Amino acid sequence: MAMLPVNAKEKPQPQAIVLSVEEEQQFTYYWYAAQQAIREERFADAYALLEFCHMLKPNDGTTLMFLGVLYDGMGQREKAQELFRLAFEAAPRDQWYKYSEVLLAQRTEEGKNEALRVLEKAYNVQKPDAEEELLEQLKRLYMADKQWKKALAMQDELDAQRGFDGYSALTRYRIYLMWNKPKKALQILDNYLENDPTNIQFLQFRLAVMEQMKVKQEDLYAMYKRILALDPYNLLVLNNYAYHLATHGGDLKEAERMSAITIREEPGNAVYLDTYGWILYLQGQRDLAKFYLNKALQNALDGTKEEILKHLKEIEN
Repeated sequence: MAMLPVNAKEKPQPQAIVLSVEEEQQFTYYWYAAQQAIREERFADAYALLEFCHMLKPNDGTTLMFLGVLYDGMGQREKAQELFRLAFEAAPRDQWYKYSEVLLAQRTEEGKNEALRVLEKAYNVQKPDAEEELLEQLKRLYMADKQWKKALAMQDELDAQRGFDGYSALTRYRIYLMWNKPKKALQILDNYLENDPTNIQFLQFRLAVMEQMKVKQEDLYAMYKRILALDPYNLLVLNNYAYHLATHGGDLKEAERMSAITIREEPGNAVYLDTYGWILYLQGQRDLAKFYLNKALQNALDGTKEEILKHLKEIEN
């Protein structure tokens, strides 16, 4: 019986093997018997049957992949990875997933780069009809590698198959933000909002980009009002609007009204308590402001304590 080349140092060269009719029948019989054994969790039997299939067709990618799965299940990860590699080299169009999966599981730069090579080779073989899962995997790796144009190209291909939808818009928005192109991110959101103008989630994404870009105050306030007209008790928007009014010379009474709604709904939220306390301080209510700011500090996580302490220090001075 042929030995499995699990420790081979060189990539196996495809062999032009022509099976007789009887051998083809044997391969088919043992192949389906192996699948049945796997379903019944008779893994030793499945291994023996797949070895026979491998002997008949040494470069059958699917056989190599299933053998790799069995080795992986036995905890022999290095042998499994080598079999996944051989399966991919034998059939790059179909057997890319398991090999790229184990490479990415290494969580190393070398593993990521090799996984990217694997996915790109599979993509080049599959073109022009690359499967969606492969395009998704490639897009994620390009994003992780900061190859923004290539990530967008993968999304273009996905859109050609599925159409432009909310998922596509969200992906493109995130890519442009990570690419530090907020105007492009806004454009994508606006394209989507043309067909779904009351989508609160996308309106909030738009608001977040506007806050980041420091747009004109009147444009920002118009966006706050647009969202609150659709969702009057959107606590995050109420808090941010109130804080912006308070810190940019706006109507403090209106800011207090909105902020009061947030702490009534979530009395333990440190961010909302901080906003409310600061608005009270700006109106001259120092003692009450200290009460709310100290309460905010008690409830704060490490990431929010700095701003609260800054406000408390300002009041003490």
